[in-house]
Amino acid sequence: MSDNLNRSYVGPALLGLALTGATGLCLYLLLRKEDDWEEEGQGGVTSRQVAIDVKIPKDSVGIVIGRQGSNIREIQAKTDTRINFKDELETEEFRVACIRGLPDDAQMAEILIHQTISQQPRVETLTMYVPGRAVGRIIGKGGENVREIQRVSRCKIDIERGALGEGVDKKIVLKGSSEQISMAKQLIEDKVKEEEMMRSSVGGRQPRIKHKQPLFLNYEQEDQGEETSLQGEQEELKPTGLDNCMEVFVSAISTPGAFWVQKIGPKSVDLDKLTQDMTEYYKEEVNQKLHSVTSVAPGDIIACRFSSEESFYRAKVVAFKEDSYDVTRSTVDLDFVDYGDFEEKFISEVYEIRTDFLKLKFQAIQCSMAHLKASPGPEWSAEACDQFEVLTHCAMWKVVWAKVTEYQSGGVPCVELIDTTQTGGDKNIGHELIKLGFASWLDKEDGSDQSDTATTLSRDN
Repeated sequence: MSDNLNRSYVGPALLGLALTGATGLCLYLLLRKEDDWEEEGQGGVTSRQVAIDVKIPKDSVGIVIGRQGSNIREIQAKTDTRINFKDELETEEFRVACIRGLPDDAQMAEILIHQTISQQPRVETLTMYVPGRAVGRIIGKGGENVREIQRVSRCKIDIERGALGEGVDKKIVLKGSSEQISMAKQLIEDKVKEEEMMRSSVGGRQPRIKHKQPLFLNYEQEDQGEETSLQGEQEELKPTGLDNCMEVFVSAISTPGAFWVQKIGPKSVDLDKLTQDMTEYYKEEVNQKLHSVTSVAPGDIIACRFSSEESFYRAKVVAFKEDSYDVTRSTVDLDFVDYGDFEEKFISEVYEIRTDFLKLKFQAIQCSMAHLKASPGPEWSAEACDQFEVLTHCAMWKVVWAKVTEYQSGGVPCVELIDTTQTGGDKNIGHELIKLGFASWLDKEDGSDQSDTATTLSRDN
């Protein structure tokens, strides 16, 4: 008690002696600090602000700040503090946030920052493997499928790029929260199931009987100068991937310089469904009578059976040979626009096609082998064509890869064909023809000649 009384007198006395000097100011601050210490010791509350430095992992800075600073502004408002980052204290792993405010407020702001970090979804990584043949469906045209999966799941997806192969699995790396990864994984697995269902459906096709007659699928109606009664659209072989590769079926062959493929994908299932619907419709005698024709024009699309099969298919009229004595004996030369086969039919065997059966694009796409010419030439031998048919599994509905290298003047794609079903590794079919002595490399100066020959072949045969 006496000490307090002494201080109450001594203090003012000293201040009075040096009121205008530096000594007085120092003594005043000293006594003020001591008074503040006593007030804190007695449970009093000080109004002095403090500064607290908080280390924040760099990968958590964004969540602490929030979108356009929303999170950090909310913490400041709740705690009545000011929070700034000290760039001079930044390290490779951390940034330092300085909290300024009253002690209790600053501590509460620190707690809220740590809570914000702890509540941040933990970034995880998952590696999964999918069949290589399903990657195209997962990516989608121009990447639209994988972008949609990323948008819906908010998960980052990285798909491995690499060699082709029927039995090769491709690695996919998913990054995100556990919930995001789980959703992305499920969406990817759904795409794989869709691909397997499509393949199982197409795999049920029976091998087609092949004929050695010339094929006319690339017939151009404008050269005839006649107007067609019904038209359809032609599918194109335009790969969307960076490797310019697509899975195809080789459906018909004239020579290695002129053959036809079908793209493997959803349209394969659509084609099988179309064939089923057409067969169900045209097998009814009443419908055959309703759509019977007595004459057709080149370029018309009609419906008919192929060879001895019971199924009905779409075909384009190449030529009509009328029998003036017996109209029923008139014949029609036909290209089967979804397969590439050629057949001659009696007019009584073909039927007018319903317009709704023309919605699907014609699936057979004419191609030519890239960089090759017949050996010894100039024409492809029958043995070369037979061997090419075996190597490509023609009309057996086995997958081969087609790599587009260029397009000829008539729009016909030049492709390399790769058989990935071999146990010993991928087999380049062009290389095999050269090894067997049926083909040789095309000289650069021969390129234009090959292009013109292939275009002329499909029109003039």
